[in-house]
Amino acid sequence: MSDGPQAGLAQHSARRRRNILLLFLTVVTLGILGFVFIRHLIDFPVYYAAGRSLLSGRTDLYSPDFAAGRVMDYRYPPFFLVTLVPLWLLPYSVAAYIWYLIEILEIIGCILILRRVIGSERLTWNVWLITALAVGQYYVMVLHYGNAHVMVVFLLFVAFYFAFRERSLLAALAMAFAITIKLTPLLLLPYFALKAKRKFLLLTGALLVVINLAPAAYFGFKQNSDLLKSWYGNVVAGQEFHEVNGPINLSLKGQLRRYSTRVDYSQRVDGDVQYPAINVASQSSEQTDVAWMIISAVVFASALLLVWKGGRAGDGESAVGASSESGRAGGRSLVPDQAALEFGLMICVGLLIGPLTSKIYFIALLWPVACLASVSMSQATAVARFAYRSVLVVAAINCALPLLPGRLVQRLLLVLGVDFYVNCLLSALTVVLIASLRSRQKRSAEPQMQAPSAARTP
Repeated sequence: MSDGPQAGLAQHSARRRRNILLLFLTVVTLGILGFVFIRHLIDFPVYYAAGRSLLSGRTDLYSPDFAAGRVMDYRYPPFFLVTLVPLWLLPYSVAAYIWYLIEILEIIGCILILRRVIGSERLTWNVWLITALAVGQYYVMVLHYGNAHVMVVFLLFVAFYFAFRERSLLAALAMAFAITIKLTPLLLLPYFALKAKRKFLLLTGALLVVINLAPAAYFGFKQNSDLLKSWYGNVVAGQEFHEVNGPINLSLKGQLRRYSTRVDYSQRVDGDVQYPAINVASQSSEQTDVAWMIISAVVFASALLLVWKGGRAGDGESAVGASSESGRAGGRSLVPDQAALEFGLMICVGLLIGPLTSKIYFIALLWPVACLASVSMSQATAVARFAYRSVLVVAAINCALPLLPGRLVQRLLLVLGVDFYVNCLLSALTVVLIASLRSRQKRSAEPQMQAPSAARTP
């Protein structure tokens, strides 16, 4: 009689030892990889050089020589630089390694939030493996760059998580920080408006003002205001130079320019000019930009219409029933499948229509890929099977193409915009899966609506 409990305790103990060993090996591996990544960082040295200039007494943050030159200049608001002063006080190697550890913790934070939102019981090893294959290359690249976009994505996930827990202040604080670092999260605010998160939106607006005025304690109010004006002029209004000399733009705007105009890569001032021309027309950049704005407006409005037709998150609890229907046990998940997929769709749309989307920005696809994989695996429909197979195709593409040998091959794939088309495919799959979920909800609701009338029939 005692063999059963003893065997169970032995299995539990063995499983616990394996988990501890796996955790230890993971921590050691990540620690060692940090020394590899920090050797050739690309963006963090710019932040560090700007920080050291600030400590030396300079306050002309947006001068070409303030950081690492005209191409690698400082492009964030004053708040970012002032907040990280403790890092700039450290030797470069120590600061870089700490920055790497911060990014690792942010990635872990993204994963933990997904576990809460989607439900740990549905994020199986299959789902994580598919997700890792689909987005892994982007995370390797962003760690190599040391770019602050990891922080932005983490803050976006945090904002969604706390907004749907009705923790409006924490959600707004995360969103305000994200918008301060990169402006593109602004595209997600209409989504929260349609979800009736009014308090969250009001707090976000107020905190944006407070956060960006806070550096006045360091610079003084007038100088901080002048720096914000300079930031807007250099980064927002006058970004043409960085569009030409920065990473290849993988948004719709960049795709249209490469396919419809003759891009002169020789204008790049850093000598990085070996990109093939793929244009099939010779329109002006002004014409393609008009097309970009029109198509982007239609896509954005269509996505918001889809979200609006789905109803607000707080309208009744029918949507929550849909999530339990798809297999969420014990109420561990935070939001229904539909809401999680809608947020994933808005992330894809933001990457699609934004004015400048570099390859590392696609780390945000972690959310839509994980949602698509988990939801499609839990549904026994033809649409779900199609979505699951399509996500497998995305994983295969993003796992295989980076391994193709040759720098020219990789640059051809870059200008062709393979990542752009992957994002388009994920957007389309998300729309299809949302429509499928809504169709099932309507069919399941019809008998409940007809039952009372049938009961009254003599």
